[in-house]
Amino acid sequence: MRGFDDVLGGGVPEGYVVLVSGAPGTMKSTLTFSILYQNALQENRKCAYFTLEQGKDLVLEQMASMGMADARAAEQIVTLDMGNIRKNLNFLQGRGSWLELFKMYCKNVMKADPVSVLVVDSLDVLETMAKMQDRRSELYFLFEWLRDLGPLTFLISERPLELGPGGSSPEEAYLADGILALEMHPTSDLFVQRRLRVVKMRGTKHDTGYYAFSFEDGSFEVTRAVSGA
Repeated sequence: MRGFDDVLGGGVPEGYVVLVSGAPGTMKSTLTFSILYQNALQENRKCAYFTLEQGKDLVLEQMASMGMADARAAEQIVTLDMGNIRKNLNFLQGRGSWLELFKMYCKNVMKADPVSVLVVDSLDVLETMAKMQDRRSELYFLFEWLRDLGPLTFLISERPLELGPGGSSPEEAYLADGILALEMHPTSDLFVQRRLRVVKMRGTKHDTGYYAFSFEDGSFEVTRAVSGA
């Protein structure tokens, strides 16, 4: 993502668990897949995209339509459709809980060929399927487990953070090493601009201001958002 490393003073540290939060339409899935795609294409890194909602074929079709279809990158990206698995509840019989099944697939992917970047789309569905009873505690152990697993992990969340005065943040916001908040900012009565803010990124000297981000030919570009625009 052009310009993003400058915002973070060098990029997202490896091994972090990063929450990507925003309302529908803010391009969370496209942004995180683009990060995988560019890592695979430019750095020849193994990556994995776990989709719990959309089917694998649909995800790949959508990303290809947006310019992310290079076969060299595809060879390095494992796309796992856990949506089909969650629809077949009989598959869980004798295999433990849904969360244990998710962890098993993560471990299997890492054993086959350790990945550098992992995307989970989405945390909301994972939480629902896991039927968490003690949300804060179970999320804490999940985040710690992902850190121990090793890859830089992006967890997509459909719940926008309430960052204004008096706003509250969900537990995962406190547990994450980093938070990228995506939003649609009205620039007039007719137009909106997609914006990104690095709410936090532990251990980095990052800019906390708003940035406009645009997408073209399979990659994003981040530029300083102009006040009043």
